[in-house]
Parts: sequence; C-alpha cells; structure tokens
Amino acid sequence: MNMYPAPVRRGLADQLVEHLVAAILRGDHPPDSRLPPEDRLAELFKVSRLTVREAVKELRHKGVVRIEQGRGTFVNPATRWSPLDPTLLMARAGSTEGAGDLAVKLTEARRLVEVGVSGLAAQRRTEQDLVELGRALDRMREASDRDDVDGFTKADLEFHQAVMAAAGNPFITALFEPLVDLLFEVRRAASGYRPGRETAIAAHRKVLEAIEHGVPDAARDAMGLHMQQTAERINEVVEQDGLRLALPPPRRA
Repeated sequence: MNMYPAPVRRGLADQLVEHLVAAILRGDHPPDSRLPPEDRLAELFKVSRLTVREAVKELRHKGVVRIEQGRGTFVNPATRWSPLDPTLLMARAGSTEGAGDLAVKLTEARRLVEVGVSGLAAQRRTEQDLVELGRALDRMREASDRDDVDGFTKADLEFHQAVMAAAGNPFITALFEPLVDLLFEVRRAASGYRPGRETAIAAHRKVLEAIEHGVPDAARDAMGLHMQQTAERINEVVEQDGLRLALPPPRRA
C-alpha cells in the first residue's frame, strides 16, 4: 500500500504573511514605509514574536519587504516582489487595479515567449503533438458552441500547453507552471464574448496549420497575431469593466 505524507496545515506565520500582504495592498503600509516593530505586530495579530519573525523572513524571501540595519523593516514597491509567487499573485489579483495590471503584463510576457515557442514547435512537433493540438482545438469549438466559457478557457490553455510540449523545452513549460490559475482567470475574463471566441478559434487554427506544415515563420506570425488580438481584448475588458480575478487559495504541500 502506498504511503503519502499528511497535508501540511497552514501555520500562523503563513496566515500572518497573507494578512500583511493584504494590508500593504490596501495602502496601510505604502512602499518604502516602515512596518511596525515585532512586538507591536505580535500584539496587533495576537501571535508570538517568533511567528512575526518567521512571517517577516518569508516576506523578505518573497521580496515584499527589506531589512535596513539599525532602522527596521521597510515595504518594497510591488515591482520588486517575486513575480511568480502564488500567494502574492492571489493577493494582487484581489483588487480591480491589481488584477488589470497583472492581466496586461502576463499577456505581454506570454506574447514574448509564445511567439518563439510556436516556431520551435513547428520544427520539432511529432504526430502525437499534432493530435493533441487538434483535440484541444476541437474542444474549444465544442465548448464555444455550448457557450461554456470555463470549458472554452480550459481547452484554450490546453492548446497552448500542447504547443509548449511540441517545442520540446521543459524549461519553458516550467516557467508558466506557477501561473496556471492566473492564466485561466485572465483568459476566462476575456472569453465571455462569443465573437471574440470565434476570432480566437480561427487564430488557433492558423497556428496549428503552420505547425503541422513545419513552417516556423508562419507559426510565429500566426501566434503573434493571436497574442496581439488577445492583448487588445484584455485591454478592452480592463478599460471598460475593470477586471477582478477569483484565484483559489495557493497550493500547499
């Protein structure tokens, strides 16, 4: 019988990290301001100073705060925070302003990476890769016809994951692994409009055709156009309605 370790419960230090990040994002502790000293934080949150010390250590690791010798603990601007940390992503996505900023920058990063990836996929794809890409595209069409936005979004991401798999570089896939939940939420927010889904399906089909024919330049051009259309749609959502993302709690061992 297989034996698995018991799930690790969230400790007080983890909870304090989340409370402090939320307070910072609310503006209670602006960038470059000094956090209250350990004893004051312990009193405010009714935890031990050891718990506060552990939480501050974790915040330093995530780039949220810095220690200035002899002066105290200071808040860093969000641009210095760890960009792939699930806890920080969840917290920043909780506000309309933070969610919109994350969505725009994530799409920008995807465009920079996935255009090149599609070219590699056109050079390295196998017959099985083409099967997986075709299946994902079929699922996109079926979900869109049902007006199933969640199903469409899931199939959309599966298509892009299949392109990365076809490129044959595990480091690229690993780069996006921490962002799976955020990617899903951003794509879902931009996929509620049926004409937009039709445009996306047509763009994915062109990417697949270029990869199938083994033409890297055509694959890069098709992916570049698709990512440009995606960016334009996300900007519309952000500017017209704002964007609020509902990320699940961060995954823990």
